[in-house]
Amino acid sequence: MFKTGNIKVILSDDLEKQFREEVFRWRGMKKGNITLAIEEAVTDWIAKRHRKRSEAAKKAWEASNGN
Repeated sequence: MFKTGNIKVILSDDLEKQFREEVFRWRGMKKGNITLAIEEAVTDWIAKRHRKRSEAAKKAWEASNGN
């Protein structure tokens, strides 16, 4: 069975409006589209954080090895 998590998020009215408008342009007003867009945003954010950590680790390794 597929388990789901639940996070309550409070956004400014303007940001929520912009987000909903973009979701509508992207996929239309179909049930589940906001969830898909939020999952994409969270996945992208995590990947960005991982890249930043990897870059920092690479720089630290290079610095410690005199490169």
